[in-house]
Amino acid sequence: MMRITLLVAGWLLFHVLPVTGSGSFGEIGIKGRAPGYGGEEIVFYGWTDNISFTEEEVFRFRVDDDDRFSASFRTSENPRYVFSDIGIYYMYMYIEPGMEYHIVLPEKTERSAWEKLNPYFEGTPTHIAVINHDSTELNALISNFDRIYEPLFGENLIRLNIDRDHELLDSIHAIFDGMFPGSIHPYFDAYKRYKLALLDIMAQRSSARAISDKYFRSEPVLYHNVAYMELFNQVYNKYLLFFSRTPRGSRIFDDINRDRSLASLLNTLQTDMVLGGDRLLEMVILKGLHDAFYESDFSRSGLLAVLDSLAATTVFPEHVLISGHIREKVTRLVAGFKPPAFELRNRDGEMAGLHDFLGYYVYLNFCTAASYSCLSDYKLLSWMQDRHREYLKIVTVFIDESYEAMLEFLGKNDYDWDFLFYGNQPSVLKDYDVRIFPYYYLLDRDGTLLMSPAPRPAEDFERYLLRTMQSRGEIK
Repeated sequence: MMRITLLVAGWLLFHVLPVTGSGSFGEIGIKGRAPGYGGEEIVFYGWTDNISFTEEEVFRFRVDDDDRFSASFRTSENPRYVFSDIGIYYMYMYIEPGMEYHIVLPEKTERSAWEKLNPYFEGTPTHIAVINHDSTELNALISNFDRIYEPLFGENLIRLNIDRDHELLDSIHAIFDGMFPGSIHPYFDAYKRYKLALLDIMAQRSSARAISDKYFRSEPVLYHNVAYMELFNQVYNKYLLFFSRTPRGSRIFDDINRDRSLASLLNTLQTDMVLGGDRLLEMVILKGLHDAFYESDFSRSGLLAVLDSLAATTVFPEHVLISGHIREKVTRLVAGFKPPAFELRNRDGEMAGLHDFLGYYVYLNFCTAASYSCLSDYKLLSWMQDRHREYLKIVTVFIDESYEAMLEFLGKNDYDWDFLFYGNQPSVLKDYDVRIFPYYYLLDRDGTLLMSPAPRPAEDFERYLLRTMQSRGEIK
């Protein structure tokens, strides 16, 4: 308890400047300093939804030579969580229409060469401080809450999860109720409630039915509240799979794999009393369909059929958008679907994308000069390009510190297939789920994925390609 008291005392010392002004509804102003970023452009993103976690750009600004910036933009989402991966930092904040934010970003610190090559590098989480608002502003409220909550969560993990210490749980609730009494800000009120609910679940104080009744069935769906959706995603994680293993839910496999029917699935799910009205029910289905795509128990075509049916029949616009984002995410690397588009600079300094290779089979690979496996594959790729040049294009997305480094590498080696530098679109590594180097895909002549992933050159790739072409009558 002494640790808790010290943390609270630290929070009470926190102070920021008062509000200085705001714009009209829908307009957001943001300005401040970005030490070390003079002349650079910084982009902030948001999630289109909290199930697929599809990223979209929210705003951007260019930093002046004196490290200052200023921008204004409009948004209809109120409030909105936005973030930016900059150097070693994962910076985030909450923005609301009608507000003006004065901020200072942490001083620029570049990633190491290895961190730049790691598509799954996670920057240091940094909640951007707003210096022109007081302690009742949303960012200050959440930052102060998290400053106390996160250490308590980590330090008491065993006592809550293993020992089921409900007395400790009650004391934690009392502390936060005392620190943040009453209604302060609607978004924050919900944020606090659902963050504390995570502790209740960890301590298993309530049954699944009680949790659903208390936090979801009779409550509005808070699509963009990160704490609500964090709890939602945990409570309903792999819901379709788990419910299908109960006597009441055993028909789910037939509903999806055989009947491919949303109506049949809805009838089956009506027997589960933990679900509420149509809005929550559809959200649970969307979450379940999303998770089921990454399991082997369900037919992908059946899942897509149910997903498309929900998108076509729902009366909730939010669910149409979420359905589309889920569909795009789960099919982007599936054979028979179009892979993510990209535009990267080739060795001639021109922008090129997959659309430039339509009409050919494309052996797409991701490589770096730092990988021995990549360099050893290049000998076979060079031979393969000469042997099958008439109908096969080899395209290497090259990962290195700079475009000039790629040109220097190519200048020392006689590789005459297409090399594209990843630098202007580093997200391509995440888009293609590149976890190791080299990594391969095979695209059909129409630009759809034929093999995802594809074998390396020494792993019988040529035999598969020739058999495919023979089966289509393209070669004898």
